[in-house]
Amino acid sequence: MVGIHEKPKRNVNPWVVIAFIAIPVFVGSLDLTVVSAFLPELLTELDIPFDTGLDNASWIVTGYLLAYTISLTFMGRLSDLIGRRGVYIACLVTFIIGSIIVAVAHQAPTDWLYAFYRRMGERPDPAMVNLQVIIFGRVVQALGAGALVPVSLALVGDLFPPDQRARPLGLVGAIDTLGWVLGHLYGGIFVQIMPWQGLFWMNVPLTLFALGAVLWALRGMPQLKVQGRFDFIGTALIIGALTCLNVGLGANLEFSSAGSFEDLSPLPDYAFPVLAAGVLFFFGFLLVESRVKDPLINLGMFKRKDFALAGAVNLFVGYALFIGLVSVPILVNVRLENIESLREAALAVGLLLSTLTVPMALAAVPGGWLSDRIGIRNTVLIGVFMSLVGFIAIWQTWQLDTSDALISIQMAVVGIGIGLTFSPVSAAMINSATESERGVASALVIILRLVGMTVSVSSLTTYGLYRVNQLAILAQRQPGFDSSQFINVYAESTVKVLGEMGLIGAVVCGIALVPAFFLSRQVTIQEG
Repeated sequence: MVGIHEKPKRNVNPWVVIAFIAIPVFVGSLDLTVVSAFLPELLTELDIPFDTGLDNASWIVTGYLLAYTISLTFMGRLSDLIGRRGVYIACLVTFIIGSIIVAVAHQAPTDWLYAFYRRMGERPDPAMVNLQVIIFGRVVQALGAGALVPVSLALVGDLFPPDQRARPLGLVGAIDTLGWVLGHLYGGIFVQIMPWQGLFWMNVPLTLFALGAVLWALRGMPQLKVQGRFDFIGTALIIGALTCLNVGLGANLEFSSAGSFEDLSPLPDYAFPVLAAGVLFFFGFLLVESRVKDPLINLGMFKRKDFALAGAVNLFVGYALFIGLVSVPILVNVRLENIESLREAALAVGLLLSTLTVPMALAAVPGGWLSDRIGIRNTVLIGVFMSLVGFIAIWQTWQLDTSDALISIQMAVVGIGIGLTFSPVSAAMINSATESERGVASALVIILRLVGMTVSVSSLTTYGLYRVNQLAILAQRQPGFDSSQFINVYAESTVKVLGEMGLIGAVVCGIALVPAFFLSRQVTIQEG
């Protein structure tokens, strides 16, 4: 076994390595939210109705989030056992393959899958087959991209001594966050220039460059490995739990007939057994991790007060954050006057969402500054309370004709509040971990936030579609209803539901205030 602090065989500037590994981390996290800019255009291109097809199409986002989170959970541990370099190369190659699948999904992959369905005696809609291929490619992408984060964090631990790891760990985490908060803006600008497939072709040269650069930077360095066994059972259980959670919450709404909103069921019959199976998988995971010699995640970290409390805040913050990320694209697109406006809408979405994400990213810096001066607990409380105020304003004011200026102010309040929590929550979790646990703790900061986002997009998609259709049914039953008014009624119902999601965001932030209140003012750094 090679010691973790053993010096490399040659002199290497570790910051050069960090600069190179940052490229694919940024690109991979960028793809987390980039689809929000072109999702309506994609549905139109595939001739899939927006009202009935959005739930299926949401798996382009949900599938990526799920696979990204799953990859985060175990790839860091795998790189400990078999070496960073091999796992890192495999991650980059996987990401490239997934990007290519998405880029060419409308060609050979769809033809192959459609031919397979035909041989099985089925005649599926070609558009839905195309959508399935895109979702598959996104999952492959995410398995590579998600793994890059914990492996990069582990590389930081290999390259820097313990007293110098805080800045590079924070940099990798910041780059990962910066990517997914800017994805929508990048996508919105990009689709003004070329078709959305170009977004995924662009990943290939960038990732290949990063692959060559990292191999060059790490040449001659020892393969750092640790003794132990990989926890296959624990990995399978956590994958099963996360998958069941997303499938159960993201189950398609069932319509009694095409174009009808009557007899809607909020979830099909299979959703509840799937969710129950997810709960069983999760409790099985906890049981295994508490008994296995080499656990995937040391559950003992959650027995430390500040680690558990900060983790809970991070989970709720992730849930609330995705409410903001999905509300603006929907609002912009229901305002469309004609289908030719989709590309302009993509740019409008990017610009309007930047009023949430840019202040959020910028607020992460003063969040760290405030933590040093007024304490971790007080900074988190201020941030969560600001977000609560912003969500209440959304709930009270959003209408079809609400001005972009007012929406921008509200988004900025939510974004600044969430951004203020990033540094103190990360510091609380990492400082609560021992030296040997800090890599896992750093990954858990991102994992818990992403789990919150994953649950948010799955559950709110189901809630939103069901609630919009409920309101549409009520409107249809009103005396004197004219079918020519349906589009306006549907748009008004959608905006009303977006306001209700603002209320949900306020409630979630209110719940997050409870664990935030019990955080220590300053978290003591764990020794050992």
